[in-house]
Amino acid sequence: MKRNFLLSLCCLAAFSFPFLSAKEAKPLKGLIITGGCCHDYKKQKDIVSEGISKRLKVKWDVYFEMNQQKSKEHLSKKGWADNADFVVWNHCFAHEKDSKFVDSLAAIHEAGKPAVALHCAMHSYHWSIKPAEGKKENTWPTMLGVYSRGHGPKAAITVTKAKGQEKHPILKDLPDGWTTPEGELYNTQRILGATVLAYGDNGKAKEPQAVIWTNDYGKGRIFSTTIGHHNSTMSTKEYLDLVANGVRWVNRLD
Repeated sequence: MKRNFLLSLCCLAAFSFPFLSAKEAKPLKGLIITGGCCHDYKKQKDIVSEGISKRLKVKWDVYFEMNQQKSKEHLSKKGWADNADFVVWNHCFAHEKDSKFVDSLAAIHEAGKPAVALHCAMHSYHWSIKPAEGKKENTWPTMLGVYSRGHGPKAAITVTKAKGQEKHPILKDLPDGWTTPEGELYNTQRILGATVLAYGDNGKAKEPQAVIWTNDYGKGRIFSTTIGHHNSTMSTKEYLDLVANGVRWVNRLD
């Protein structure tokens, strides 16, 4: 009787996550860093964590802090990311001025910690910092692989896969030509070594902008998307499939 009960539990687990690879059998430990200006981070921390957990086995820790200085103090502590397999950055602190602090964050990912960067993470940690002597770009956009500053008017974004990237594992569940319910198209002025997977057009920008990409930064894999901002967009199946596939990719589960 006991043996049959254990067998039933195993079967139930298999059907709950039918597409898990052997590497995915053990839950990942994810850490969300969130908070800051201009977004509904209180709800988005739940949208992201719960949405990904329906697609992947992830045990989450969440650090939610709206105050930039308090967030900096926490992220300045030694070992803050040690227990995480990967970090999700969904925050908005554009005017940080301490380059050494930002360098310390990027160093964690350069050493091999995977990262997922969402929306305003692309505007964080570099607007008020000048590049170090002898360097053309700041550390944070270099890590992400793209320099982004500013955005256009709020309007739905139509996403088109980049030529040659249609079969990338991150895009496998994203319909080509998907249009977000709402949107805020970020300007991506410079590509700094990233592989662009998709472009977005809101019908108002002069030209489509990179909205989904990957970057190899030292030993770490980075997945980024500027799509987000509105809870309505981040709650869609398409968006959560995309981000979950990004989590798989940065953790080399693809």
